Amino acid sequence: MEEVKINYPIARQDHLIQQLPQFRIIKRGARQKGVERFYQTKDKKTSVTIRMFKELDIADQDLLLAILAIALPVKRGTLLSAESEKNTELWGKLKVEGIFAEWETLSIETNFNELTKELKKSHSGKTNKWIEESLDRLSLTNIKIVNEKQRGASNFLGYGINDETKKIKISLNPISAVVLLGDKKGFILHNRKERLALKTAPARALFSILVGLVNQKKSKTLSISMLIEKMHFIEWEKTTSQQRKDLKKSFKTAIAEINNLKKWYINDNENNTIIIKRE
Repeated sequence: MEEVKINYPIARQDHLIQQLPQFRIIKRGARQKGVERFYQTKDKKTSVTIRMFKELDIADQDLLLAILAIALPVKRGTLLSAESEKNTELWGKLKVEGIFAEWETLSIETNFNELTKELKKSHSGKTNKWIEESLDRLSLTNIKIVNEKQRGASNFLGYGINDETKKIKISLNPISAVVLLGDKKGFILHNRKERLALKTAPARALFSILVGLVNQKKSKTLSISMLIEKMHFIEWEKTTSQQRKDLKKSFKTAIAEINNLKKWYINDNENNTIIIKRE
């Protein structure tokens, strides 16, 4: 597979945020409005409510990861907090509440050309329009986290565009920023070169799930139905036989794409499972 050339190949993301049911494979015209999703950790100690003005798809996830990758070298960013005199407008757009109002976050400055290059899209007015629409969707998505010790909420990001210079200022939510600003453990590394080498939404959706489940230099056996549920936000037991057939066909195509990556090996196993190995 041909190597993807980008300037910011690694995105670092909070482990909890990475697991949330945020980005769905959406067919043209099927994007829903006013969506609310609930997630609870296995130990049931942390719950997350996600409220979306418009549903987020896999392409929106590509843009978010590009922004996180650009922000990873902290020297690119500016510190933001509730007490900041500078960039108070960007902080306000995050709509930070609760414990997260006490945290610092990060703002970066980028532009349409840089984001277009990082997404491997063609430079055009159409691409710029899509980027702005995607930023709208991300900025209108709110996450509320509640656990035994604290609770807080924030929009995914806030942004502003200078129409004359085409520069874009973006503020990250404090939960995402904390893994960029310090040595906090419990984060996931996304290899964006590998991700962008995958051409279809199902392959990228599956890839983002596997990155969080299978560590480098490790192998794991995982349930196919469980992975399909995570890819599509469905309950396997409630699907029809024809739906299962179609979902498994799409899943096998996604596996074939990921198997073309140099450091990934996926084999079908018995009992509706696959074995994934990462180098």
